[in-house]
Amino acid sequence: MSSEEPEYLKAMRRAQEAKKSGGAAKDRPAQPAVKGGAQSPAEREAIRWGKEVGGKEINIPGPSAGAKCAILIHPITPFGTPRVSLEWIADREALAARIHQAHGAGENVLGCFELTTGRALTPETVEGKLTFVAGHPRQIPKAESPERMIRKAAAEAAQLAKTRKTENLFGGHGGKGTQGGHGGRGGARGR
Repeated sequence: MSSEEPEYLKAMRRAQEAKKSGGAAKDRPAQPAVKGGAQSPAEREAIRWGKEVGGKEINIPGPSAGAKCAILIHPITPFGTPRVSLEWIADREALAARIHQAHGAGENVLGCFELTTGRALTPETVEGKLTFVAGHPRQIPKAESPERMIRKAAAEAAQLAKTRKTENLFGGHGGKGTQGGHGGRGGARGR
């Protein structure tokens, strides 16, 4: 048995020492903040395109991390029907390499999409080289600024305040009695 302590204990001890000395920020490399669910309008459009082409049940990856293209792949297996998956690809050269890899691995390429232009891409082989023909551009909605969203919400709230009925907000019969509500004080009778 070794007298050396496990790596996780060493890491914990280093973290505690760094925290005590106040040098935690300089010991650790800076990591970029990644938002898990934040998708750009182009990513949302690519996912919408993928569901139109590959069906509603597709595997959707996390954020694209700067990808410029997407590919829709359907694996071919002898057992069952695997789900279609959407993959983010860095650029057109990597997209061409992924298409060659998919054909070699026995996968069907259902389509390609370019996030920067919002167009579906059709791969074609011309003189032994893979090229892409862009389709019609899709309408990618522009992201709304937070200030505009706040102004819009305030206007909607003002409109609701004007049209709201102020009487009988709780929907039932109020007051004392046996008809509804719970009467005045005391709650249920006959205890």
